[in-house]
Amino acid sequence: MSFISKHLKVFLIVVLIVVSQAVFVHAEDTADQVRLIDRVVAFIDDTAITLVDYQKYYQVAKKFHPGLSPEEAINTLINRMLLIREARRLRLKGETEDEIINHYIDIRIRAFVRVSEAEVRGFYEKNRERFGSAKLQELYAQIDTLLREKKVNSMLKRHLKELKRGSYIKVNYIPRSGL
Repeated sequence: MSFISKHLKVFLIVVLIVVSQAVFVHAEDTADQVRLIDRVVAFIDDTAITLVDYQKYYQVAKKFHPGLSPEEAINTLINRMLLIREARRLRLKGETEDEIINHYIDIRIRAFVRVSEAEVRGFYEKNRERFGSAKLQELYAQIDTLLREKKVNSMLKRHLKELKRGSYIKVNYIPRSGL
């Protein structure tokens, strides 16, 4: 090794040590000034749900569901993140996250739901007293929609359980008041 390259290496090592000490001293000086910027409420694999994310969601959701608990809100956020992640794997697009989720549910769940005429007729017969004098033909579309949505919800719950089984999910913090 030449004399210059040997001294250059030594010089670089000394500079590195001096710079690292200066950074360390600066870090010690500012350690008291460090504050928590955001808290991780939960995470799914490598994606975090921050306290700010939670608070934004909870404020809006509470208006539509006044009895919503913080635990339910976190679980809903986890479900939404799982569905959005799966939708992105399928390269689904939308203007909002809700559009993306609905598109995903339409493709992965709703497309496979069938309600037979016998199911509609059976529901009508079981609940005839509730319908009064209304005929099956008048209520057929409404009953079909109701039964279809019940099946979609049931399949979606099963699908979410599968997604959760395949993911690492950890809830770190549940805010007491929701906010």
